[in-house]
Amino acid sequence: MGTDVYVDQDETTSDLQQKIIALRAQISIYEQILDTIPDLILYKGPGSHIRYANRAFREYYGMNEQQLQDVIDAEFNQPSYTEQYVRDDAQVFETGEPLLISSEPVTRHNGEVHLFSTTKHPIRNQTGEIIGTVGISHDLSSDVAASAALTENEARLQRIIQNVPGMVYQFLLEPDHTMHFPFVSTGSRDIYGLEPEAIMRDASIVTEAVNPSDRVRFQEAIMESARTLEPWRWEGRVYIDGRENWLQGASRPTRLINGAILWDGLLLNITEQKQAEALLGRFDTILSSTNDIVAIADLAGKMQYLNPAARRLLAIEPTDPVDQLTWHDLHPAKAEQQWLAKTLQHAQVHGSWMGEHELKPAHGQRLPVMYQMLCHYDVDQQPSFFSIIAHDISDQKQAEAERQRLHEEIIRTQQQALIELSTPLIPIADTVVLLPLVGSVDTARAQQFMETLLEGVHINKAQIAIVDVTGVPVMDTQVAGLLIRAANSVQLLGARVIITGIRPELAQTLVTLGIDFRSIMTHSSLQQGITYAINVTRGQQLNVRHRGN
Repeated sequence: MGTDVYVDQDETTSDLQQKIIALRAQISIYEQILDTIPDLILYKGPGSHIRYANRAFREYYGMNEQQLQDVIDAEFNQPSYTEQYVRDDAQVFETGEPLLISSEPVTRHNGEVHLFSTTKHPIRNQTGEIIGTVGISHDLSSDVAASAALTENEARLQRIIQNVPGMVYQFLLEPDHTMHFPFVSTGSRDIYGLEPEAIMRDASIVTEAVNPSDRVRFQEAIMESARTLEPWRWEGRVYIDGRENWLQGASRPTRLINGAILWDGLLLNITEQKQAEALLGRFDTILSSTNDIVAIADLAGKMQYLNPAARRLLAIEPTDPVDQLTWHDLHPAKAEQQWLAKTLQHAQVHGSWMGEHELKPAHGQRLPVMYQMLCHYDVDQQPSFFSIIAHDISDQKQAEAERQRLHEEIIRTQQQALIELSTPLIPIADTVVLLPLVGSVDTARAQQFMETLLEGVHINKAQIAIVDVTGVPVMDTQVAGLLIRAANSVQLLGARVIITGIRPELAQTLVTLGIDFRSIMTHSSLQQGITYAINVTRGQQLNVRHRGN
């Protein structure tokens, strides 16, 4: 059985091989179908050379395919029979018309001669040239057996039709444009909720069920197929029991002798498919509008999908293919690729990985993201592909940095306030100020102490500054040195320092440390120091008034 195959020059070898495999599979199916037919089917090329014979013919002649290939007829047949077969073939080649032979003898391989009714048809190639004949011969001497075989074939076909997921039908358009369904399968119950007989009685049921918005296109598609004899294909909405469903139809037309057009076709309910497509469309809209980066790659890392945000990150045009890109285009650095391998392995084992990371495309800036890697599995729970969702957290990082800066600034301000509060300067007379020290003294606080004391003496024009150390738990060389420096500095401003609150144990510690406080006036308690300072300032004031008198 010959088949002419036309292939565009631009097709690849792989595409061509796939088409050849598909064609061979299709031919094999046709041959299997022909082998189920009890009639003798014989295809001949020019000169009546046999090219193909179905099983019934091969068994009748007792010859296999190789033995029949390219012969004109079997040697056991009578020459006169063979000559007539050749003349009949030549007539079909010359006229291009089918030839009906109501009765002709055909010799069986065991010598028996049966009468057959034979129809011979021309076979044309795509250009219309006759390249062979096909003869179908029905054994008139075994009508009973043939009838039984035909009944079985019809039953087999009926079983096949009943199991087709959809409605198998024949639709007839008469020359006067009236329409009806000569045949409808029981699939009508699933498509329209009706018995086949109801549709065969009234074809308008089908057209009236079509959504009014789709009805014109539905009817135009029928008329266009009738005009061109091209296959009819249609998708549209129908209303069944008040519900909107989507149907998909396909059929092939044949022009009958009386001019009517007969379509053999199939209607499928594709409502679930359309709903899934609509849902996918919504998902695509969401993925297209989000600023999150979404990517899908196979197990080898080859990209299968990039949403617009990912394309912008990689500077890829919306229509550019992505199948040449890999994960490494998002993570080009070697260290990043090592991280990526570990992350993919973790996702493959645990199903996902989530955490903060940075995307570093080769031609882009670093982008901090909240990164989620997902591993998707097939029906056998085997890893199938990976996807990522990366949310830009640049603003969040900037906000966190600003919050951290503000937090540190608040801490510094609070620390400064605490230092200032821990070294308060208290004027207790016109020329006397008090500076109590409480708690431990570190370098920062010592500096603050010095500044507060000197500034307070200067502003208040103090003559005596009392420094109370009653609240200092530990007096070490650092604190002692601080007090001596403070006293010396105050003396340069023309004032004196009185230190109060040095306890006996503290005095003993200072002696042990070798600190000499003899140049600085001290008192054991703050009360004594205040009393002394006030008396001194009063005495100075009396002297001033006495000299004035």
